[in-house]
Amino acid sequence: MPSVTLREYDPESGALLGNITTLNFGRISAGTKSIVKVIDIAFSGVASVSNVKLGLISNGGLTINSNPTDISSDGSASNGQFGIESSSTFDASKATSGLTRFFAGINSNVLAGNSNNVLVGNRSDTLSNYIYLSIEISASNANAGNGAYKVFFDYN
Repeated sequence: MPSVTLREYDPESGALLGNITTLNFGRISAGTKSIVKVIDIAFSGVASVSNVKLGLISNGGLTINSNPTDISSDGSASNGQFGIESSSTFDASKATSGLTRFFAGINSNVLAGNSNNVLVGNRSDTLSNYIYLSIEISASNANAGNGAYKVFFDYN
């Protein structure tokens, strides 16, 4: 049976901070972006994984992307409010310069084949690429909210 462990990294140094069970972006003021969170996914109980994707399955009442543009082969858009990028080597510049790729929309049916999932890939047989996440809150949003991501993958 596969097991999934999420690990968080310092967005500037790349130092492993530890395993996490929830992803906390902290307080984000209306009209601003969160800090960039950096995670990866470690898989155990399997020989290898492939087709690693992340889907946004709950938006917590926030706008995800009202009009996605420039959808790339990984499924991400060039605009939006929920940032997502990935890389096989740690890239501190993503934390300082901000993310330029975003979820195109919500995965409303919670299926692996949903076109709004973003392919993040992997850097070894049992380790995903580094995944960079951020959230932008619109100026008109003054409520607390929480969302949910789901990991999809194939395994041997």
